[in-house]
Amino acid sequence: MIQATVAFQVQPGDYQTSLHYRADYDRYAAGALPWSFMKDTYKSLDDALTIQVAYEGIWGLPPDPSLDNPKWPFVNNGHGRETGLIAAKGTGSFEATPDCRDFAPRTVTENAYDWFDYDCDYCTGAYDGRQSKGMWHYTWNVGAPPPNPDNNTQATYNYHANPNRVVVPAGDAKVTLAWDNNSETTADPKTGVFDFRGYRVWKAANWTRPVGSAGPNDDDWSLLGEFRSFNYFVFRPNQNPPDAIWLPANYDSAAYVANGKAACPQVFVPNYFDPDSQRYVGPKTVPICLKRWDLWDAQNGLVIRPDSTFPCPGYPNCKSDRGLVNTPDLGCDEAGRVDANKQPKPYIDLRAEYPVGRYQLVDREVKNGFIYFYSVTAFDSCGSGASKAELGGRRSAVEAEGVVPQFSTARSNGTVWVVPNPYRGYADIAKRPSSWDLTPNASDPTGTHIDFFGLPTGKWTIKIWTVSGDLVAVLHSTDPVNDSVRSPVAGPGGQELPGYNTQQDNPYDGQARWNLISRNGQDVVSGIYLFTVDSSKGTQRGKFVVIR
Repeated sequence: MIQATVAFQVQPGDYQTSLHYRADYDRYAAGALPWSFMKDTYKSLDDALTIQVAYEGIWGLPPDPSLDNPKWPFVNNGHGRETGLIAAKGTGSFEATPDCRDFAPRTVTENAYDWFDYDCDYCTGAYDGRQSKGMWHYTWNVGAPPPNPDNNTQATYNYHANPNRVVVPAGDAKVTLAWDNNSETTADPKTGVFDFRGYRVWKAANWTRPVGSAGPNDDDWSLLGEFRSFNYFVFRPNQNPPDAIWLPANYDSAAYVANGKAACPQVFVPNYFDPDSQRYVGPKTVPICLKRWDLWDAQNGLVIRPDSTFPCPGYPNCKSDRGLVNTPDLGCDEAGRVDANKQPKPYIDLRAEYPVGRYQLVDREVKNGFIYFYSVTAFDSCGSGASKAELGGRRSAVEAEGVVPQFSTARSNGTVWVVPNPYRGYADIAKRPSSWDLTPNASDPTGTHIDFFGLPTGKWTIKIWTVSGDLVAVLHSTDPVNDSVRSPVAGPGGQELPGYNTQQDNPYDGQARWNLISRNGQDVVSGIYLFTVDSSKGTQRGKFVVIR
């Protein structure tokens, strides 16, 4: 899936001035007018040039001009060479296709990039001959946050026919949110550095589908938590020889450097979440124990650990992404080993890609039958010193990505009941007892539903009757519930699959909805209705009331 954002920029001006633009531009192109005149007269041109430069990129020295390491991974090694190649880790080497200036294939190893002129343009892949080093192609000239991770509430993951849907978000009075580590394996496009810092988890509740709304707007979202990634490099000068390692666990700095032992420091948490009682207990000082890649929320002390039951695809030969890691306090070689003769510099790091399920967060502040939206955004650190800032992704969701918690079959006791009962169909949605109702639209002309709770496991059929014995509607466990906002999707194997959720969307789903539309396509009227539930458990019966 590709998403594009289009922005329209407006600058003050007047119609009479704009009439002279074509003639002035022709004079500028002919050298009769300076650029300063065009920029001052036509304000939008300055931004247009900036956007053009951002699109085409510029060539310059690497981000740290003091670096004189010829193995700097993203700097080319000859005039006109713009394409860098490196062998996959563990493969050794391969023979690369010759470029426009090669007489024979070149051997590319896994130890360093080699560069090729595949566009046959001597002016690309700029090379600074005076300093005998390549130049960096800045295709991004501003800081950018990492991409948001994929999560299990997205329509491309959360559909009944998806064979890879392992973590189903809708549970019994809970939503299990899961996401991958794509944000962590994507280097900053400007610097090539892994500068990921953490995730923010957002939730939108009480959405009523206002007229013209495709999903929650910015004001509908609330922050569930800000989880920072525990991922630190520590220098141990007392080791023989001194070394630098990725910190495996939270530590007391002096003790760790002295003897390498980890400790769990006592931390004051403003609104501590007690994992045993599954509730917030207020301010508390507790030990916080972390390992590399753990996520930690400083406000509630909640720790999310990577789920080891979700291995990287192709394990043990995991797909990995290359990037740079800054080690500002260390002098390291390209493998990350400490070298006292070298200046601090980044080195190449490999990070394995993990699927949705790598991280999981359970939200229990939900009610069955109501729609909720979730968004996981990633943030990083950009710049340095006084200009250092954190940039984060944008939270967003559409109606097709809503999650509705469902009553569990594990609590079914042979009795099926209807909620709300009686149903009161007031014209004003705010007055209805079914507070899960949404504003009607073309794909959902009633905007309302009643739900059947306590359904058994396995397939079932619900038949709804009038008291006089007329069949009103029939519901099946395999019926789609959101096909009006879901289109078919390409499955993991590339085949087209139905992208909707079903009434019984997982084996533990003991809840089903009915939109109060009869099998003839009409709104049902006020009255007493009977229903039967046929399943492998036998037949169950009940009744409910509709008041309109």
